[in-house]
Amino acid sequence: MSIDTSALNTFLQQKLTCSSISLIRVDIPQKETFKSGIGIRKSREALLIEWITPDGVKGYGECSCRPDPFYSDEFTDSSIQLIKKFVAPLLKVEQTLAQFMEGMGKIRGWHFTKAAVEAAAINVIEQQSGLSVLDALSGIKPLSEVPVGISMGIFSEFEKMRQKVAHSIEEEYSRLKFKISPETDIGFFDQINPILLSSGRVISFDANGSFGINDLDKLAYFVNTYDAVIEQPFSPGRYDVLLKAKKELPKLRICFDEEIKTIGDLIKLHHLGVLDEVNLKPGRVGGVLNSIEIIDYCEQHNIPCWIGGMFETGIGRTLNLRIASYLPNARAHDLSPSNRYFEEDILAPDIRMNKGLVDIEGLSECRIVPASIDKFTIERHTINAAS
Repeated sequence: MSIDTSALNTFLQQKLTCSSISLIRVDIPQKETFKSGIGIRKSREALLIEWITPDGVKGYGECSCRPDPFYSDEFTDSSIQLIKKFVAPLLKVEQTLAQFMEGMGKIRGWHFTKAAVEAAAINVIEQQSGLSVLDALSGIKPLSEVPVGISMGIFSEFEKMRQKVAHSIEEEYSRLKFKISPETDIGFFDQINPILLSSGRVISFDANGSFGINDLDKLAYFVNTYDAVIEQPFSPGRYDVLLKAKKELPKLRICFDEEIKTIGDLIKLHHLGVLDEVNLKPGRVGGVLNSIEIIDYCEQHNIPCWIGGMFETGIGRTLNLRIASYLPNARAHDLSPSNRYFEEDILAPDIRMNKGLVDIEGLSECRIVPASIDKFTIERHTINAAS
């Protein structure tokens, strides 16, 4: 087992103080429009949690759900209401992290929302105690540099696709991942294949659950043309389609994303024999503590696991990269540098990449810029802790 239960319990028993929390909705323009199987986005609308202690220490977390319910059943407006009505009563001037997490644990579901609040609380404790919650993974030697890949949207023009692929190879991303759907123009890939297959990069595809039982012939193109994993080809819960596809497409290797929200989901898919890889998004599974449990299971059962992203700002991206450093066997993570998405992030200096790698020690130099948060804020709510 890679979990150090003593270190984890020590962290959970740390004193957690709170004066107030602020729910800050920001909307940060993206450099370019991004299209996937679930929609088009031109900016990153995020909910930030600012946890303030009586001593003035500020901890931050980011709710990485979308502003709509098209990826998960959570969305920004609903997260705000959930925190106001059900998390706010749990806030106390002083308690332990374990006590606070026990209270939040009574709320079923709402993983993205709870993960954001948990992250802010953990950030406070790490600043005050000098401990790291990831010390619980002491059985794993973390990387000093994390390999990252680029996730590219669905292209409507081949020349734009060609230019993006060439630029990504030039920037030395460790993996090239393409969003696909049943409507994807396969002809584009026929044309780009000479570049892809000779690039030396890991190639993968992400369908965001857009393929159905009648689309297996279209999916077969990607399965049989590339030695690549297909991420979340079918809608969550369609085990009938999963089993049929595995039978009809012997080369099909599946990476699960939306399907895995809990450790139980992971174990179920593993026992069904349909699991080949895991895209672990800490927000999707309820936060860092749940991520630690999933990482441990994957390590014990030799399941490839890597960290995925939800277009997070520097706040969520930094935390994801720290977790990614504890997955030394991952070929690449969906954690591109800040300038991949934004002209201006809310950290300075922003998160940078060198030859497909992000320096983990360098993340300690990144600081939140309050003026940048204010610049992009479109809504703010402050909740005081109960005395």
